[in-house]
Amino acid sequence: MLSNECKQQWITCALPDKNGKTSGRPKFKGKHYYNSFSYPQLSNTNIIKNANGRFCVNLPKIGLVPFVYNRPIPLGFQVKTGTVIREADGFYISFTIEDKTVPYEVVEIQPTVDNSCMY
Repeated sequence: MLSNECKQQWITCALPDKNGKTSGRPKFKGKHYYNSFSYPQLSNTNIIKNANGRFCVNLPKIGLVPFVYNRPIPLGFQVKTGTVIREADGFYISFTIEDKTVPYEVVEIQPTVDNSCMY
């Protein structure tokens, strides 16, 4: 499947568009190109304790990854996403949490034609 995508990119770079210009060679990005990636469907069940007593997060396609659990997740909060960040001294994971009881902030000013910028 990946080889078909590579072939298609090489074919499209050689063929000119309607103006006669080509797009140039494709740039394939390696593993050091990306500094972070996210898991949008993590939950509280992905955070477990392993047999040694260390906290681990179960990441899809990677498996159990130990991490330092320095701040507990408050009761009633749900883990929504996890972002793995690569920095110079190692990898970090950042969890985004949500609480359903926290009310949304109501905007007092509604945008209309009168109070918006006009061109």
